[in-house]
Amino acid sequence: LAEAEGVPVLPGTAGEVDIESARAFMASLDGAPVIVKAVAGGGGRGMRVVRHPDEIAEAVTRAQSEAKAAFGNGAVYVERLVERARHIEVQVVGDHTGAVVHLGERDCSIQRRHQKLIEIAPSPGLPEGLRARITEAAVRLARAAKYESLGTIEFLVDATDLRDGSFFAFIEANPRLQVEHTVTEEVTGIDLVQTQLKIAGGATLA
Repeated sequence: LAEAEGVPVLPGTAGEVDIESARAFMASLDGAPVIVKAVAGGGGRGMRVVRHPDEIAEAVTRAQSEAKAAFGNGAVYVERLVERARHIEVQVVGDHTGAVVHLGERDCSIQRRHQKLIEIAPSPGLPEGLRARITEAAVRLARAAKYESLGTIEFLVDATDLRDGSFFAFIEANPRLQVEHTVTEEVTGIDLVQTQLKIAGGATLA
């Protein structure tokens, strides 16, 4: 859906991979680093960074084992690794009429073992043009999905050269009110729990 809507995505496999197809994908990137990820979940579980083709077999095998233990599904996929990434998530709200708005972005780049430690809103040092492109992409994607309720659309930004025209890519959507919603509440003054309840009760953004 992101690709169909013109929202950038990272180069990656179309679905589940085994060792050989993961190796072939890495070769198609001329040996650029990749990351193996669980299909059925996230939160840093079932993830392995691979910087050399010789590491593929062990990375896929271990990621499959972790994914199976964590999610009951050992399927993994592979995508290109962004070595210096900023992790930017956009809070969106949609109603039953198809209207969608965003409530700004949060920067959750400070992580340990792929787990978020600190969230900052708005994202510091993000050029205004790039901020606008990311939030617009989030709204476009949520609108295309006919999203109703509160949710988070998440992106990676290549931090090697932060400019308005810098590359960013959609990585996932969380169709729920995340624990980080309090950060957005602090900067917007909007009670997101009450907003979600009102939307569920049939209220509109208008």
